[in-house]
Amino acid sequence: MQKTFRKTVALTEAQIKRLQQLSELDGKDPLIHVRTAIDQYLKKQNFDLLLPNQESISAKFTGRVEDENIARAIWASGVVDRYEFSALILHEPTKLGIDKGRISKLSIWDPIIKENTKNFIDSCIVNYDRGWDIRPSKIAQPYFDAVKSLLNSSFSL
Repeated sequence: MQKTFRKTVALTEAQIKRLQQLSELDGKDPLIHVRTAIDQYLKKQNFDLLLPNQESISAKFTGRVEDENIARAIWASGVVDRYEFSALILHEPTKLGIDKGRISKLSIWDPIIKENTKNFIDSCIVNYDRGWDIRPSKIAQPYFDAVKSLLNSSFSL
């Protein structure tokens, strides 16, 4: 059964012209050529990604500092395997915290991507700033869980 996606894809003038030429040559609908190209592209992709093993992920703190602007709030930073994280922990639970708890802000990012792109948000695998900007994907979930567990056990959340 085919699934129909309702996504608009903008083609360049050169792509449109090439599709018209192919269609004139073989008499097939341009959509057939597009589907064939997509199929060929997907066949070349490596989707053999392994989900990280939760037990093999370790998180640790690299720093803690009190927030100067918020009474009794702490900024915690650390590493979780190859990623870095930063979190703002409030004294009291808040409706804007993760799961209505004390974690008001949490970012987990890839430092290599951050360095290469010079763009923080592009390097994030998780970002919560009083609401979800980037939710944990299936691959990011174990890292998020490890950081959240570390924060829970260290700050009695």
